[in-house]
Amino acid sequence: LKKKSLLKEVLDLAFSITYDVEEYSLNFIASSRTDFCLWTDGLNVLLGKEMSSESMRSELEILLSMEIKLRLLDLENVPIPDTAPPIPKPPSNFNFCYDFSQAEQ
Repeated sequence: LKKKSLLKEVLDLAFSITYDVEEYSLNFIASSRTDFCLWTDGLNVLLGKEMSSESMRSELEILLSMEIKLRLLDLENVPIPDTAPPIPKPPSNFNFCYDFSQAEQ
């Protein structure tokens, strides 16, 4: 039973790129469901096809929900600026960042 579920998990992460010219294909197994969605959606975009992964549908739902919330704010007379706020200048130094190279020594 464990072997069967592991095989199904691997098959759910597998995808192939096939060539029209030859009977040749590149076979891949993604390391995670997220990677699988990124790869297959990216390849579909490059091929001019629609993205169809559950990650894309989830992110689309989030964006649509945000748009609805913004429109509701507008109905409540909450001012929404037409332009984005200015991006602040970068800090004069980055001394607040942790230096990982010191930890390895």
